[in-house]
Amino acid sequence: MDDKVDLGRIYMSELYKKLQEYSISGIYPFHMPGHKRNKEYMPNWNLWQIDMTEVEGTDNLHHAEGILKEAMGRAANLWGADSSYFLVNGSTGGILSAIAAITKPGDMVLVARNCHKSVYHALFLNQLRAVYIYPEWIAEYGVAGGISPSKVAALLEKYPKIRAVIVTSPTYEGIVSDIGQIAKIVHQKEIPLFVDEAHGAHFYYSGFPVSAIKKGADLVVQSCHKTLPALTQTGLLHLKGAFVEKGKLEEFLSIYQTSSPSYILMASIDNAIDFLMKGQAEIQAYTEKLLSIREELAQLSCIVIPGKELVGKYAVYDVDISKLILSVCGKVENGKWLYQKLRCEYEIQCEMAMEGYALAITSVMDTKKGWQRLVYALKEIDSILKGMALRREHIVLENKELASSGLIEPALTITEAFYAEKIAVPWEEAAGRISAEYIYLYPPGIPLLVPGETITEAFICKADTLAQCGFELQGQRKKGEILVVC
Repeated sequence: MDDKVDLGRIYMSELYKKLQEYSISGIYPFHMPGHKRNKEYMPNWNLWQIDMTEVEGTDNLHHAEGILKEAMGRAANLWGADSSYFLVNGSTGGILSAIAAITKPGDMVLVARNCHKSVYHALFLNQLRAVYIYPEWIAEYGVAGGISPSKVAALLEKYPKIRAVIVTSPTYEGIVSDIGQIAKIVHQKEIPLFVDEAHGAHFYYSGFPVSAIKKGADLVVQSCHKTLPALTQTGLLHLKGAFVEKGKLEEFLSIYQTSSPSYILMASIDNAIDFLMKGQAEIQAYTEKLLSIREELAQLSCIVIPGKELVGKYAVYDVDISKLILSVCGKVENGKWLYQKLRCEYEIQCEMAMEGYALAITSVMDTKKGWQRLVYALKEIDSILKGMALRREHIVLENKELASSGLIEPALTITEAFYAEKIAVPWEEAAGRISAEYIYLYPPGIPLLVPGETITEAFICKADTLAQCGFELQGQRKKGEILVVC
């Protein structure tokens, strides 16, 4: 018996221990998940006790007729959808299901080039031909802007065989496109609009942008865990209108989601919905705090946090103020410097760093102590930056150049590149070759290079700059080499 007890302790071992140690380390999370490990507002569940399967009374996610049907109905009513579906494979499961439901193999689709890698995986799985539309570029901050409705219209005219449109709104940084206008343009062609709103599950709150499902999108995916008090890997898929066949969507949801969905995760989604319905006081306090913090930090001299002033420019329709873009463009070499300084000297963990900024994700679960620590740190760092000379202002221009190069059409589809004969070549020999693999930074998980695209000298220089700045490029099977089509 003693041996079994000891063995059990081993089984709970290193990963659990590491998570526990990190949780009590004092590092404050300005990153996902949105519950921020704030136990004050979290249900005191015994997770082992509620880890169920489909038994009498618990319903069945893929054939919901009871309590799960009622729970998903509450979600639909809350966001104004015709139907809503719980996602336990994250937004990825919803994205794969949605794109499969609105296309047929070989179809042409219009895709925002700043979509998450899961969208590209759906293009591959469904053998789709992509026409890319690039967001506008906000060079001052090195951030992608919105998707221009007029460019959507122009591309739909140029490519009449397009059968669906896929965009991301909001972006990782909180930039919202004019979904209402885009939906009108898309529906004039009698095709569906799918919006990846993974970072906008909180768009039910007053004071934040309106959800794409209320703006005319046909399918909208949301990640509950990103900005709501919900467990990681939880999401929602909303359906509205007649452009999507409901039965086909549900069939693909049963394919791309596990046949053994976690009741813990589904209860977490339902709990987040309950919070939205009942937590109005907390939500109001959160929005007021955000506005107050933004006003206070607007007095900084060197760190800039862009917000609503972007609306009406760069195809920006609205801005999610919960995402704090801590811009240091032109002041230090890159956002990694600020990210590391916050982490190492102030015990503040941001969501990610890019060349011109670090990104802090806030939520209704952030604490007073967390806010105070962030404000104190940024003010102190800002005073340090005042004494530093301007450095490497050209880095955001390199980004803009790379964005414009994306107007070149892919040489092959992702599927064609995947199944083609491949060879690994050193980076310095890759220019002019067709990529057979993805290159991306994670987060945010948006591919900088996609299989089937031609590798340019500009991209190689860009990748080299990122590596020199301390960013880790992911997707390569072997460092220093890249797979290309023979």
